[in-house]
Amino acid sequence: MSLAPKKESVDVLQLDAEVQFADGGWRAYSVVAGSCFGLISVFGMMNSVGAIQAYISNHQLHAVESSTISWIFALYVFFVYASSIFSGCYFDRNGCKSTKWVGFVLSTVGIFCLAECKETYQFILCLGVLYGAGSGILMTCYISSVATWFKQNRANALSIASIGGSIGGIVFPVMLRKLYSQLGYKWAIRILAFVLTACSTPSVLLARENPDVMKYDTRRHSFKEIALIYAKHSFDIRFLKDWKFLFCALGCCFAENGLMVIATYYPSYALSKGISESTSYTLITIVNTAGLLGRTSGYLADRYVGLIMILTICLFLMTVLALVVWLPFGHNLNVLYVFSAVYGVFCSSILSMVPASVGQVCKIEEFGRKFSMMYFMTALTSLWAFPTGGAILGDGTARDYNMLIVYCAVLTFVGCGCYVATRFLAVGAQRVKF
Repeated sequence: MSLAPKKESVDVLQLDAEVQFADGGWRAYSVVAGSCFGLISVFGMMNSVGAIQAYISNHQLHAVESSTISWIFALYVFFVYASSIFSGCYFDRNGCKSTKWVGFVLSTVGIFCLAECKETYQFILCLGVLYGAGSGILMTCYISSVATWFKQNRANALSIASIGGSIGGIVFPVMLRKLYSQLGYKWAIRILAFVLTACSTPSVLLARENPDVMKYDTRRHSFKEIALIYAKHSFDIRFLKDWKFLFCALGCCFAENGLMVIATYYPSYALSKGISESTSYTLITIVNTAGLLGRTSGYLADRYVGLIMILTICLFLMTVLALVVWLPFGHNLNVLYVFSAVYGVFCSSILSMVPASVGQVCKIEEFGRKFSMMYFMTALTSLWAFPTGGAILGDGTARDYNMLIVYCAVLTFVGCGCYVATRFLAVGAQRVKF
């Protein structure tokens, strides 16, 4: 049987051939700058969530089981990803003029209310429902907006925009560590909320779709017709009949959840090894500082090997790193410093490339819907990925943490396999940039 791809697979390399993308210029890069500011609050918070998990586990919720606490962060990740299902379809039809303000209001209210939380359900409501949903809507607006301005340089543009996530991940854990000890939890979170609001304000002003490539739906519809449109197209099951998209989405599910489970429990792992709380926050800072180097993966993807290949390589190396370095030698602080730095490079490469991956297998007029559907599937996956991680962690013994490391390695390895399948279904065994 020939390994040459069918004509349909070859056509995937010619998506949007008739569309003229800016691929540069001040208007395009102002959108990248706005998205970079906005992703400080979205991905910066996600990269720092371990600093909040470690603190509330030892203070406000010290009497609550780890498996129960894990639901707070499982639902936070769920709402970040699941809320995009509503904004994705809207973006493809109308752009992001309205939805970005909805996301801004929800996330701002949620993060300020987080400072007042004392009970588990309060953390779920404020961090998960309000801040998570608002962040998810904003994430769709930022990433989809950048995608409409770039094609040949899309991976690099999204990598630049996602630098905001690394900046937030560098600053927020250190900031929280000092503020916890000096001002206490309430004012630490309030100051964090003011910083996030200051970053989000210019982002919602600068983020906008490219009107030259968007196909707006200008027809007048009744409320019933609009409801039917969103019910039908927000979660379009027909997309799953496209095997390239299906495996691309599954790759996102396993990759994102595997890395988020690590990010959430990594500070707690360090504390379990007798490492001080301040040093555990330093490890998070190292991860995110090294992540700045990982953002160069977008340039490498656009210039040399392709986005899907970068994801495949990074996920495979992430799996090897967890099993060969972290698992057997994680009790040594010097090894954790090295692991944090190398892991940060791979992690940031993966997280900055995964959102753009859907653009490899769809046209720009479908980007919002397929992006949101991919992340809705990731949200559903998080509902079992995080609680399973919390259940594996159990009492937090050394053996429990070792099993958690293996669990995370399995998730990243399966994600790697899904992207291998995506590449083969799209271009077969051809040696092409993809």
